[in-house]
Amino acid sequence: MILGLDIGTGSVRAGVVDAEGRLIATAARAHATHFPRHGWVEQAPQDWWEGVVATIRQMLQMAGLPPDQIGAIAVCGQMHAPVLLDRNRQLVQERVPLWNDKRAAPQAAALNALPNLRGLPGAINPATPAWPGVKLKWLAETDPATLARADTLLMPKDYINFRLTGELAMDWSEAGSSFLCHAGTRDWSAVMAARLGVAQHILPALLTSQTILGPLQASAAEATGLAAGTPVLVGAGDFPCAILGSGVTELGQVSDVTGTSFLLTRIGSAPLVHPQVMNVALPLRGWGAFAVVDAAGDAVRWAARVLDNDSRSFESLSDAAAAVPPGAEGLIFLPYLTGERLGQGPTSKAGFLGLTAAHGTAHLHRAVMEGVVLAMKAAFAPVSALTGPPEQIIAAAGGARSPLWLQIKADVFGTPIIATEEAECGLIGVAALAHSALGRFADAHEAARALVRFRPPVEPIAANRDRYAALAARFDQIRTLMASLNSTLSEPLP
Repeated sequence: MILGLDIGTGSVRAGVVDAEGRLIATAARAHATHFPRHGWVEQAPQDWWEGVVATIRQMLQMAGLPPDQIGAIAVCGQMHAPVLLDRNRQLVQERVPLWNDKRAAPQAAALNALPNLRGLPGAINPATPAWPGVKLKWLAETDPATLARADTLLMPKDYINFRLTGELAMDWSEAGSSFLCHAGTRDWSAVMAARLGVAQHILPALLTSQTILGPLQASAAEATGLAAGTPVLVGAGDFPCAILGSGVTELGQVSDVTGTSFLLTRIGSAPLVHPQVMNVALPLRGWGAFAVVDAAGDAVRWAARVLDNDSRSFESLSDAAAAVPPGAEGLIFLPYLTGERLGQGPTSKAGFLGLTAAHGTAHLHRAVMEGVVLAMKAAFAPVSALTGPPEQIIAAAGGARSPLWLQIKADVFGTPIIATEEAECGLIGVAALAHSALGRFADAHEAARALVRFRPPVEPIAANRDRYAALAARFDQIRTLMASLNSTLSEPLP
């Protein structure tokens, strides 16, 4: 049995995965997200740890599983949130900025304006506020005293690994898109660190995702109820781990991971360098060229909270939205609740357009789901232009549980959508890493192919596809026009 932990944006999830890739038991605990200013998004690492302790204990109790049946522990987690420890291995900051925090937008813009940016060894991606190195540049410019206290840089799953083992390390999937690494050498870049004002000594050892970081230390065993000495893997970022856990291992395959955000990724042997394309390093080898809509599941949750006071289940909302015809009878939703990394940028705003008295809440819910997918089609267009449109898309994570959302995606992209049987692809991904680390498979790719099962494909409906093609053109036109309004909407009122 493998104990997987996923330190997600909305919650900590723990699950026990058997040798056939089946989840034996799961538990989840939500943690708070803080928004101290518009565009600032923070969480407390201590909350993640408390969620880990609570979910492991709950899961072991639910499963009636003796701790000595856990062969290994493997963690994945939300990416790009720099967790700084001081020399005493204490948190430098009580709360840390998340991947969707936009406070470093000015620093990203200044970096993108450099004439030689793409000549720098770590600049395989355009600079965005998401990358940890850009966030640290913001800290270096606005609060250098806090950055000076830092002795080690970790990411969320690395911090949990530290609490489990006492060891400090990071893996390549996290470091590769940090804006602090050299893609060619797969190591930290002194040039990038100096450019961003980051002391190189705080950059931790880089280990492979399948490496056993260390044994579970006694204090963590006592807190969680697990057996001391259980091997703990280095693990990987939740995004590349979810790609692995959805069985996407071959060059040219396209992965859809829809949770808090919507990530669409094409697997390649090298980064796809383009000013509107981002790349993520994969745990074993290769790269994923991707686009992201930051507010996907987040937009659906926002709509449920605002329109229904969270009084209805997602299934109920989805059923109501399914009764509305494709196109929501002329209603369009721009899903940029937390801005865009690229495209219109961090100041872009969300909005409903075309709203009339004839529209009800079901129309609004459908428009939200459609708007997320239409926004992704626009964001992924540069990847499709360079590599060709997807022949099929493999879908996983929470969004794969929604038949309506899968059908909208199939219709908008005009391609079959194949969903995994198990939506918790992050937990399956870390299980694949652990099973291979324990020698049960040659590598994690072989393990993923053995562990992942798929549902029948969702085929595009011809009439819907034609309607969405027209709607996508309208969406792009509106999106372009809105770009000029975002700066006005961002100006503070007197």
